[in-house]
Parts: sequence; structure tokens; C-alpha cells
Amino acid sequence: MKQFLKKVAFFGLIVLLYFSASGVYNYTLDPYGILETRKEFVGIRPNEHSLKVHHVLQNSKEFNSFLFSNSKGGALHFNQLNDETNNWYNMTYSLGTPEEFHHDMVLFINNNVAIKNIVIGLDEGVIYERASSHKNQASRKFVLLEDQSINWEYLFLPISLKKFLRIDLDKKHIVHDVYKSGNYLEQNAYPDNCDLTEELVIVPQPNENSQPLLDFSSQISTLKIIQDFCKKKNINLSFLVHPTSLENHKKSEVKRFQFNQLLDVMENEQFVLFRPFEENLIQNSSCYWLDRHHYTKKVGDSILQMYTQYKDLDPSK
Repeated sequence: MKQFLKKVAFFGLIVLLYFSASGVYNYTLDPYGILETRKEFVGIRPNEHSLKVHHVLQNSKEFNSFLFSNSKGGALHFNQLNDETNNWYNMTYSLGTPEEFHHDMVLFINNNVAIKNIVIGLDEGVIYERASSHKNQASRKFVLLEDQSINWEYLFLPISLKKFLRIDLDKKHIVHDVYKSGNYLEQNAYPDNCDLTEELVIVPQPNENSQPLLDFSSQISTLKIIQDFCKKKNINLSFLVHPTSLENHKKSEVKRFQFNQLLDVMENEQFVLFRPFEENLIQNSSCYWLDRHHYTKKVGDSILQMYTQYKDLDPSK
């Protein structure tokens, strides 16, 4: 019996030491920012959804225009379009979904955030990603932060050496600018003066094998809810179609084809789409792509120039 009790005590001590270590690690490093001990995120992806919603609610008079998107939108620095009447904040976060975007819009309006403009970025994630899948993902589940509250579950997440080692400033990395513009700030991401050696190359989308038409009714229903909400609240709404890389298209041909089917259905349903590169692809290069999914600020700035022209064509935007 004594031997058994010793083993139980030893096991209990190991468990206590582990959770003590994980608690100290997570509180000190606070990789997701939820414990509010970390305010800078260099090379670490925090729980942007929660942090950005909280920041807007805490500064309800500061912003009136918002970009909602999954992580592709991080390179779209809409705050460059700020003027006397528009003040933009980038609500981009990893695998963001239209269901979550609508929830956030309602939350903003209910907390006296005066919204004038909304841009929603679209890619194939509209079809394949669901908000319900984020409930058990520490970097994506929504936590409504409150003053002086402690989100205890974040103290006892497994210790992640990857989170710690990604602080290495010699590698490609992103600074998540949560507390100013919401944008991604790229550092060491691509060669200096790469514009002198590489050009933005646009290539036509190759012919694709036909695929059966999917049922997009649930996606269309969510997007219509957003559209009706914006009309009711007198909010200027634009749907932005993110460009894709040639490499991503080759490796995700079926998904891209199905996404193009969704866009056709949206246009038939009278959704107005802003498609900055039409159906063309952007050739891969170190200047214009961080990886095959995420474009750089250089491409983002080109999109913003086109958006300005698009907006000027329709004064309601």
C-alpha cells in the first residue's frame, strides 16, 4: 500500500510540476495575447479575432471602416486610405469566416461602434471553413475579453517550443499590429529592392476540368444576412475576391474551380464583387508571395489602388 501511495504521490508531483511550468510559460510568454501580458507579436500569431474585437470595443469612437478577412487580408493596409471621414481597421485573422464576421458586426453595432464601410475578403475558405471548428482552437476561438478577467484555460495550454522559437528575427516573420491598424507588418520577408529585379507577372487562369456544381445555399444565406444587415444599417459593403498564386492554383485546382463556381452563383444572386485581377493569377516570386497562399504588401498596395478606382466608380461605396 505504501508503495502504491508513493507512486501516486510521485505521479501527482510530476503533474503538478508540469502544470506549474505550463502556467508560468503561458503567462510569461502569453503567445495568444489572451492573458493580456503580451502586447507585441513578432513572429507569433496571437488569437487575433479576440484581440481585435476587444481593441475595437475599447476604442469604439476611433474606427468606422473595417476589412473582414481570413489571413490573406493581412497585407491589405486599408488605413492608407484614411481621410477626414474614413478611419480603417483591419479585422483580418486566421481562417476567419463570414459567420464570425457577421457576429462581430452585430457586436460592434450593439456597442455603439458607428460603421460606415465594410469590405469582406473572399477566397475558397468561404466554402470549406466553418466557425464551429474554431471552438477548440486556442488561436482562433472567440474569447470576449473583459477587464480584470483571467482566461484560465490559456494558462494550461501545452508548452509550444515552436511558438517560442518563431521569435527568431533572422527568419521570415510577420509583426501582428493589433493595437494600431490591425495590419500585418512584414519584416525580413523578401529581398531589399526586389522591385528592381522582379516584376508583378499576371497570367491567365488555365482551363480546368469541369466539376459537379456544389450546393452553395448555406454560404449564400450567410452572405445575404450580411448584405441585408449592412443595408439596414446604411453601411457601404464590398466583397473583395482575393487573388491567388499560380502555384496555389496548381495545387488546389478543384478547390479553386469550386470557388469560381461560388462566385458565379454570387453574381447571379446580384452580389457585386470587386475582383482586382479579374480571373487572372499572379506568378510566384519572393517579392509578391510570402508563401503560395499569402501575398505581400506589394500586391496589397496594387489592390488598394484598384479599390480606390472601383470605389470612385460607385459613390455609394
